[in-house]
Amino acid sequence: MEKRTFTHPLPRREIEKGFEILIGENLLFGAELNIDIIKKEHSGKKFLVKKLPSRRKLLSCWGRLFRDLVSPADFLALLSAKIQEFEHRERMLLVGKDRIIYDTQIVHGGEHVGEMTLFFLSEMDRNFGLLDYLRGRRRRIVYIDHIRLSQQSSGYASSLFRQYEELFRNIGFHQFRLSASLSVGKYYWAKEGFDCLDRDEFRRMKEGLREYVKARDLPVEETDIDRINHAYDIALFRRDLKVPAFRNAAGYYSLEKNEWHQEEQTVPLGKAFLLSTKPWDGYKIIYTNTPRKTGMIYSPGYLDHRPRAGHPESRRRLEKLLKAIRKDDLHGSLVFLEPYVPNLRFIEKVHPAGYLESFRNGVRSGKKTFATVDCSISEASYDVALLAAGGVMAGVDAVLHGRVQNVFCAVRPPGHHAGRESAMGFCFLNNVAVGALYARAAYGVERIFILDWDVHHGNGTQEIFEEDPRAYFCSIHEHPTFCFPGTGRRMEKGKGEGYGFTLNLPVRPRTADAEFLDLFEREVIPEIETFRPDLIMLSAGFDAHRDDPIADLELTERSFVHMTRRICEMADRHCQGRVVSVLEGGYNGSSLTSSAIAHLKTLQGRSEPCTSAEG
Repeated sequence: MEKRTFTHPLPRREIEKGFEILIGENLLFGAELNIDIIKKEHSGKKFLVKKLPSRRKLLSCWGRLFRDLVSPADFLALLSAKIQEFEHRERMLLVGKDRIIYDTQIVHGGEHVGEMTLFFLSEMDRNFGLLDYLRGRRRRIVYIDHIRLSQQSSGYASSLFRQYEELFRNIGFHQFRLSASLSVGKYYWAKEGFDCLDRDEFRRMKEGLREYVKARDLPVEETDIDRINHAYDIALFRRDLKVPAFRNAAGYYSLEKNEWHQEEQTVPLGKAFLLSTKPWDGYKIIYTNTPRKTGMIYSPGYLDHRPRAGHPESRRRLEKLLKAIRKDDLHGSLVFLEPYVPNLRFIEKVHPAGYLESFRNGVRSGKKTFATVDCSISEASYDVALLAAGGVMAGVDAVLHGRVQNVFCAVRPPGHHAGRESAMGFCFLNNVAVGALYARAAYGVERIFILDWDVHHGNGTQEIFEEDPRAYFCSIHEHPTFCFPGTGRRMEKGKGEGYGFTLNLPVRPRTADAEFLDLFEREVIPEIETFRPDLIMLSAGFDAHRDDPIADLELTERSFVHMTRRICEMADRHCQGRVVSVLEGGYNGSSLTSSAIAHLKTLQGRSEPCTSAEG
């Protein structure tokens, strides 16, 4: 498919000319949705061909859906480009009341092998309102109404939709949608990254898998099912564990053998379950208004950790951030992802079982603090701390599965002061450390660079990785002579095999942007270049801001933007753009909000690249 960019609306005359070409070649028609046909499955076209609407309606519909970024004739040519010797014939565009329709026959080697129908339409984004919709701020959707291929193993559908995804992203469509109703399609579309449009439907699907596993007494940990967060996760779930599925003459599957489903096949657990599940409505995000696709991990459950009144680490930190995200046009451009309660075996790679039990018992006993007076707890603190660690694991999943290029985990309580068997500085579990070791255990990620720019030294993270040569820990923070926790001097460089893979960069009180960023460029960037990580993780505290009340640096949003931008450049160069950013400190509501939003926008690639401390 021809590579094209679509940055500016075309002149109206060029759009009109595109319509004239299609009309002259008998490739453009009007369409009326046929309600009687829509109500019946597998009964042919869901529209009736009719006379074209007026030129004014044609132009209005095209402008609403395609913003005049491509001419109708060019668009049809791009849709029907030849791929892997497959061709589109009897192709046409149809214009309905609220949508454009593409309909084609698919031919291979001169033989008819399938057909496809796509709908292009728009809807109001619930995060905005009717007025914004009328002004053109709308969610644009490619609905895969129908696709059938007799050559299932050709790989053509995957190639076609990968190229379509790039085309539709460039034109500004936000989502693919479909109804996964055909048996193979229920598995195929999940494997291609489609998720359930209705989260309740997904939860029912997940519980159905749990019930099936229990009923068959399969060797699956219940917590492994807990961490399933997407239909894609089900498609790839336990590929090592094969179970029987029973096929009928029409190609539909059941997990039970019966008079209709007799042909037994042995397939991986997740695949068998999806092949046999009920039809589901799916979607896949293809465009987020930004150069990079950025995820955001958040759960209302993070608000349930309630330290004592007046404590700096309060739920209001996240409440203000979420409110600002909704007001700042970020909500519609981020891929929101849900955390999960993790399997304790992953937490225990960082924190021993005895420490976790002590923490849990402290919370359950009704104590007001755990370990130190600054670690204030409430009845939900243990569960919320687990959910925070699980949020970072979910972020790792999303980045390493390729659902997003990078992710910001808006979790609490924070974690970088928590050592293997110690809580301090508002931290109970070390979220970044859990995420890093999970990435290594679950995905085989070897070399992980952890950058901590919280104003306080990440002593817990340093302790956990100081003997690990595959994890480089770098902390840039206020000097320990003046600032909690009193660690993080330059002489601390790691231990044993990990010696030389810890870099502490303490700075004096009152350090401002220029000096801070100069140090960042001189010392942090060269270390990343030398280490060549497979994944970059950030302990992103925003308490080095000049307005934050509990430290004495003088940074502004400029520093966080610059560091984020440069980290993304390093990630693009060394690890396919993979960055997992985790919220740590930040205790002034306004500066935390403005800094985190600047960080998010830069993760999305909204600012120009830079190559120096001057920005």
